[in-house]
Amino acid sequence: MMKAAATLLAGVLGVAAFSVHAATREELRREREAIEAEHARRAEACKSQFVVTPCLDRVRIEKQKALSGVAAQENALDAAERQARADARSKRLADKAATVEGAASAAAATPSEPSPGPAPRKTPKPRQKKAEVPDRSAQEEAKRADFEARQREIEAHRQKVEERNAERARNKPAPRPLPPPASASSR
Repeated sequence: MMKAAATLLAGVLGVAAFSVHAATREELRREREAIEAEHARRAEACKSQFVVTPCLDRVRIEKQKALSGVAAQENALDAAERQARADARSKRLADKAATVEGAASAAAATPSEPSPGPAPRKTPKPRQKKAEVPDRSAQEEAKRADFEARQREIEAHRQKVEERNAERARNKPAPRPLPPPASASSR
């Protein structure tokens, strides 16, 4: 899979440009591996100290700074490859357009049968009447009536619930009074 991508990229970018980019990528890969190895070595050295976390944090920050330079170079290389692909595609499209345009001009330059005159005009088709749109006002009225009936049902139910709750509150026995507090002198 990687070879197919490399072959395709070589065809698009040109063999010379691809070999330069491949060499640069390989160099960046080696540099990244060296930074990773150095980070791993320094992290192991941190583990022998009494206070490990601050040491590991310093090593991690230094690794990120070192890798940011490599990442910036990789991003620049990616951007250059994208631009080269875009340029190659633009060139292919321009060549194709020129070929099509050349073929069209060659066809126009070669005399063909003389035209019999202006093309016959097409007679416009008679317009068909649109299908009758069903009257939606009747449907809307029916829906509105259903909605209002449902609202009345909801209101009637709410009133029944309120009446039932009021009846229960009336029939509920009064709570018993609290016992008198104990006197303070009995202690």
